[in-house]
Amino acid sequence: MLMIVALVLFIVVGLVLYLSKSAIRKQSQQSVKKTQETSFETQPVKDFVQKCLDKLAKDAIVLLGKQGGYIYKSQGGSLIDYKDTDEGLFFINYNNNRVAYNIFPPKFIAPPPIYPWETFPYEAEDSETEIFDWYFGISNTPPLTPSQGPNSIQFQIETFIDSNMPKCADFSIFEEQGLEVVMNSTKTSVVIGSNDVSVQSKIPITITNPKTNEFTEISDFSTNLQVRLKDLYYFAKYLIGNDIKNIKFGISALENERDSFKIRVIRDALSKDDIITITDGRSFVYGKPYEYAFGRRNRIPALYYIKNTGDLKFDKDYEIVEEDILDGKKLTDLQYEDPDEDGVLITINPSLPHKFKEPKVNFRVEASDGILSDNQIITVNRK
Repeated sequence: MLMIVALVLFIVVGLVLYLSKSAIRKQSQQSVKKTQETSFETQPVKDFVQKCLDKLAKDAIVLLGKQGGYIYKSQGGSLIDYKDTDEGLFFINYNNNRVAYNIFPPKFIAPPPIYPWETFPYEAEDSETEIFDWYFGISNTPPLTPSQGPNSIQFQIETFIDSNMPKCADFSIFEEQGLEVVMNSTKTSVVIGSNDVSVQSKIPITITNPKTNEFTEISDFSTNLQVRLKDLYYFAKYLIGNDIKNIKFGISALENERDSFKIRVIRDALSKDDIITITDGRSFVYGKPYEYAFGRRNRIPALYYIKNTGDLKFDKDYEIVEEDILDGKKLTDLQYEDPDEDGVLITINPSLPHKFKEPKVNFRVEASDGILSDNQIITVNRK
């Protein structure tokens, strides 16, 4: 009896072990099959989201390049939208883009000082030393990274991608194929390097197959753009810094170009305001060289100081001519500088017709770029 009981127990235990192993093997095979099927079904979703990220990263860089480093809130950026009436104050409407000014005229405490100083460019009236560095403008270049200030270029790229991802990633095409795709809030991080722009995005997506109740979650996406955004940014900063400091600095001069960066000035894009473009011949987006454009508000020209005019006296019947009050020079001999490299017209007019026998006549020598002007008043005494 003991042997029979033992044999029965042995058979039962063996049968249980066999059935357990078979169940585990079957579950494993089903799990592998599930994984393979899920992987196959979700790959098109991954590819679709990846294409969205690639496109939005490119669009962000192109858009801020066209608009002086800014992307407006209506476009998915962080900068408040300007009103149409702000054109000429904060931006130039050019090719359907609101190109922000990166260079503004200098601001003075009222009353304004003699521009730029009375004896410009001479250090003093009796000096021949010429000085051209002064306060000729204000930079409105956006910061590159958040550590440098608000509304940085990095932050705007991140904001643009996160704001526009829900619109770009329209999963209705997958719902028609029987999948349920849900995307939660995204979080993008951008690193701007000298040779590239690296984008890392957390895009939490849940993909469910209602027929099999299978689901999977994906979240990590990345892309890299071969655009020298950091180098171009600091090149633009160099140009702007010199342009607002030195009135003789010609921003579009060929000697300023370097490292495949080309400069072009679109003159009088709005009244006398210019647009400056920098094109990088080594960076391409959508098959075109990358371009950064910004506005430059018109600034006042500066007339050279006319010396030896402190004690001019003529007979009361003498008809004064230009050479008499310009120290033997003619108007065409007078010099000027314009911070925007504009052509300047110089004129001279008396406060009263100088044939009148007034004891004192003030002559106004004016250098004008058509809108703004600098002048020097020369007083002539009659004997």
